[in-house]
Amino acid sequence: MSSGCPLQVRQPGSLCARGDSFSNFETNKSLDNYVNYDTIDGNVANEDEKSLSLTDVGQKLVGHSKSAEFSANRGLVVELFPFIFEASERMSARAISRFLQDEQNIKLSAVTITKALNEAQKSWVSFFRSIEPSAVVIARQTKTMSFQYLFLSKADYEQRTSLDSEGKITGLMARGVRKLLRPEWVTADSVIREKWFSIGLGTRLKAKPFLEEYLMALADKL
Repeated sequence: MSSGCPLQVRQPGSLCARGDSFSNFETNKSLDNYVNYDTIDGNVANEDEKSLSLTDVGQKLVGHSKSAEFSANRGLVVELFPFIFEASERMSARAISRFLQDEQNIKLSAVTITKALNEAQKSWVSFFRSIEPSAVVIARQTKTMSFQYLFLSKADYEQRTSLDSEGKITGLMARGVRKLLRPEWVTADSVIREKWFSIGLGTRLKAKPFLEEYLMALADKL
């Protein structure tokens, strides 16, 4: 519909010209506002979409972390190395890997296992470092101040550290005193029993050549 002002009278300065300009201004302003609101709404939508996408990514990451809880890593192969070392005498790296996966849900590749076995000295030293503080505490209590006790049988170690040789009553009292006065020894003894003497004597003796140089250097610092 026409604005009511003939085209020929729309001269600059006329009422119709001013009215038409004002009308165009209002129309343009409305269009600008529409565009601006649309842009804002678009940005908000993009931010919401981005936020939802990142949340989705985060949830998938957590889900994956749970399924890969026992994924292979250097720490795992080091912790299991003494047992892998012993098992490798009768099983291939691939068979060990398959057993861990199928029976224990632990993912440790045959390549990782083979590498650890090929670097036996490095692997044994890495494992020993995990118990080294406790091993040092026990070594300082021995008469020889050495680590030879690590290569005793479990029964022999227990006999020497139980204080049973002191007699039933005296041994019981001595253990009580030791628990009160040397709690660090009690803690160290627990670690050594659990993590070192759980390894078979034959395997520990086979580990000795790989550890000997390291242990000698450590003993010199006691």
